[in-house]
Amino acid sequence: MLEPKEYFENYLAWKRSDSGLRSAKATYAPFSVLDLESLTAEAEAGTPGAQEELGERYLFGLSELKPDPQRAKELFTKAADQGHPDAMHMLSEIHRTAEYGMFDYEQYFKLLVKAAQGGSWKAMFNLACAFYKGKEAYDGNGFEVNKLEALKWSTHCVVMTMGLMDFYFKNPCSEDFKDYFQGVFALFIQSVCVSARQLILGDGVEQDLAWAHDMLTNANNFYKGIFKANCSDFEVLLQHCEEKMAEKNTGAQG
Repeated sequence: MLEPKEYFENYLAWKRSDSGLRSAKATYAPFSVLDLESLTAEAEAGTPGAQEELGERYLFGLSELKPDPQRAKELFTKAADQGHPDAMHMLSEIHRTAEYGMFDYEQYFKLLVKAAQGGSWKAMFNLACAFYKGKEAYDGNGFEVNKLEALKWSTHCVVMTMGLMDFYFKNPCSEDFKDYFQGVFALFIQSVCVSARQLILGDGVEQDLAWAHDMLTNANNFYKGIFKANCSDFEVLLQHCEEKMAEKNTGAQG
């Protein structure tokens, strides 16, 4: 599995120096800050992060570009071929709805698996949802309900999102990453909660209160280290988990 540091350095960011001095401290910046001319040059030079960003601009009609889903797909494919997780995810997404004229559930699920395996945190969570909900939620397409696989991918999402945020907060990064990491943060909270809840309830998997408790405690400590406060969502689940643990101990003693 792709490491968060590699994800960040190889695909999400480039190093910007606001000074011409070699000794000047470099700051990680997203490709989204580049103007269209610079971004296009980087994409044509084969930089996967630039190809993915330019693909999004063509897909959504940004930077005064006319929306061009086919051109976007070409750019996503080039970036994905170099291992860019977000580009892999975007390749799956363009087939998920009819919005871009390429609706194809078979392709969506095929590429979703590839994207999750390639390290995309978004794809990991979406794949977890697909396994949890089963084919009924996708008009008979996708996978049979498999809640063990759902747990596997939601916990992978926990690890990846936490790792990305840890790198982001410990390194000199531009404020321009704010929007991207709001998404990372949101799925971090969500993936921790759905994973822990499944373990606490034994929902389609063996109940594992110790694992759930450890996951919630570690996630809450990580959250507290950043925001100097506890996460209310984690606290509620921790209380529920501890109540279940107390019930189990009382039953064992009786």
